[in-house]
Amino acid sequence: MSLEIPAPDLRRSIVFATDALEPIIELAQRAERSGFSRVWTTEYPHRDAVIRSLAIALNTQTIEIGTGVAYAFARLPLAMAAMTADVQRLSAGRFALGVSAGTRGVRRWFGADFEPPAAALTAYVTSLREAWARNGELAVTPPVFGAALGPVMGRRVAETFDGVLLHPLALARVHLRDRLLPAVAKGTGTRGDVVSLVAWCITSVDLDAARARERARAQLAFYFSTPSYASVSDGTDWNDIPHLVQTAFLAGDRKALWTELGALIPDRVVDELTLSGTPSDVAARAVVLERELAELGITEVAFAAAGADMTSAEFTSSCDNIITALAVEPVSEPSPAGVSSTQPEVAGVNV
Repeated sequence: MSLEIPAPDLRRSIVFATDALEPIIELAQRAERSGFSRVWTTEYPHRDAVIRSLAIALNTQTIEIGTGVAYAFARLPLAMAAMTADVQRLSAGRFALGVSAGTRGVRRWFGADFEPPAAALTAYVTSLREAWARNGELAVTPPVFGAALGPVMGRRVAETFDGVLLHPLALARVHLRDRLLPAVAKGTGTRGDVVSLVAWCITSVDLDAARARERARAQLAFYFSTPSYASVSDGTDWNDIPHLVQTAFLAGDRKALWTELGALIPDRVVDELTLSGTPSDVAARAVVLERELAELGITEVAFAAAGADMTSAEFTSSCDNIITALAVEPVSEPSPAGVSSTQPEVAGVNV
């Protein structure tokens, strides 16, 4: 259990990027008791981030809840505005709506036209706010966050949204400092209010440090398999890694386990882009990371359990390990997630 304290004014949150449904309620309750500021839910074609946020809201008291992320193209703005205004009311003002344009591949799954994505996402949030105003629901309007990894999206989101959700690969320091944050600063320079910046961080905690790092590698392989994410490595001494992963992914007829592809990820990349290791190691490194990010203007770190190639039971246990290791307040009750990791179902991992 961590006795460390986050950097001043920097919030700790946790991301539940999993197919598992019922376990996230108890995990959210435990995160609430452990002093986390917020829980973020995710979605994919077979799970809904807004519904999951509502379920958590109705079963917690103080912790904030957000979608990290809901796909904007999956719902008309008017429908999203109505639904999220209700969630904001039912959560007593604890809800935040995080939306994303998704990758081109995800948009194809939905059969959605959302091009160009940065402009479409900006127009989407404008339509949301118009709908809330037209319906007299400004008093129950949730803050709206937009997901960003590239500088174009980062600038557009910072210009229009209440906050920016930085993709886990944004922790590539050259990309973060030289491209993404300067673009965000340009966007915020056009407005007079404060924009929240939430940094996602792949987090893997296990008593077996090697196992924790293997899981982090698998998650990185999953992300690097997406061609549009490769540019985060530009200017680094590991700029060949995304290409190696994508080549191996395609050569394997897309059937290779992410754990196998993770073997292509060197230690220095795992160290730069993730927090992975034993509970004490992760707790200590989290404080160092938080202080570094706070100096860059980040206001919240969202610890996202690595979920690639993991069963739902394993993912649930992993989230529990993160809560225990990074608790801001002591937790004395026994872990609720001590279940077998031999179940065959695989947890979803896309954020």
